[in-house]
Amino acid sequence: MKISTILRSLLIIIVGLPAMASAQTKWMNPTDANEPYICGRAWNKEMGKSYNRLPQRFKATVPGRIWGNSTMTAGLTVRFVTTSPNISVKYVCTSQSYGTFNLSGMVHSGVDLYGKAADGKMHWIGNHMRWSMKGDTITISFPKLSVPANRRTEYTLYLPNYNGVKWLTVGVDSKSYFQFMRQSKERPVVIYGTSIIHGASPSRPGMSIPNIVGREMGFPLINLGFSGSAYMEPAVFDMLGEIDARLFVLDPIPNSNNLPVAEITKRALAGVRKLRSVSKAPILLVENHPQPDSIFRADIANHYRRASQALHKAYKQLQAEGVKGLYYMYGSEIKLKEDDMIEGTHPNDTGCRAYAEAYKRKIRTILTKK
Repeated sequence: MKISTILRSLLIIIVGLPAMASAQTKWMNPTDANEPYICGRAWNKEMGKSYNRLPQRFKATVPGRIWGNSTMTAGLTVRFVTTSPNISVKYVCTSQSYGTFNLSGMVHSGVDLYGKAADGKMHWIGNHMRWSMKGDTITISFPKLSVPANRRTEYTLYLPNYNGVKWLTVGVDSKSYFQFMRQSKERPVVIYGTSIIHGASPSRPGMSIPNIVGREMGFPLINLGFSGSAYMEPAVFDMLGEIDARLFVLDPIPNSNNLPVAEITKRALAGVRKLRSVSKAPILLVENHPQPDSIFRADIANHYRRASQALHKAYKQLQAEGVKGLYYMYGSEIKLKEDDMIEGTHPNDTGCRAYAEAYKRKIRTILTKK
């Protein structure tokens, strides 16, 4: 094991308080079923016990970086109902690297828990540093929850944004009621995008843009954000076209800005045409967010602006062709401020919130019209 990994593991053990699972805990595995109890993906039954976001068959067709990103659990959740006031999560990640320069350890490799209170709303539950690591096994505990005795409470556990999961179990009091839940059978909203959609860079998984949107709008959402890899390749649209979506959101410009402007237009045209040939679902094209540091980095702002203009050109051409159910979100609709970014490329917690509010406004308008 690398020295840096050992030091990081020691830091987690030293800083974190001991997890609270005991001998009276029963451990439940969401993959112990013919169809795993994993929510947030389109091919759930096909993937069996894997926590990947894409089935194995796509490894041969999608670009390698997309496949690598698809092995990370961004946007995946485990939902369950229990009467237990004590909940623990024990899991092993596929990588023992637990953070990067612009990603906290918690959003990179941690889990995040929300519970549905008596008011019917989902509320965040902090772990208050009740975590530990033994070898490569991470345990995070949520003890002494304020729930009425024997009340069946619904929980959503968000999985790591930038790591994969080898195995995971949920621990509850041995005599409590427990049942995993499946994802709603409603058609999902599908978001294809970059690292911003994938889950960079809020402080924890539940604060990523797609997770906020899905949780607060109350419908299934599939996160197909692929960090550094959203270049609108034909194989990507073939993949998207397999999903019986309620709405497709295409947000590739934070990566696709690296393409020549004519190529951006060309790929957007081809992608929308492909989706429309197999689906009648609405399609939303999203421009790059505005650059909050544009006063001193006008060069970057202008570069992204040219890329968004190329996307808008595709939108206008598709409109002229009579493509139905096509929508557009301008960058100006995403109200980012200077303090909303990590390093100028990825939004922080407040930036993800601003981004999510823009998404919610636009999606609500589209689905109301539909």
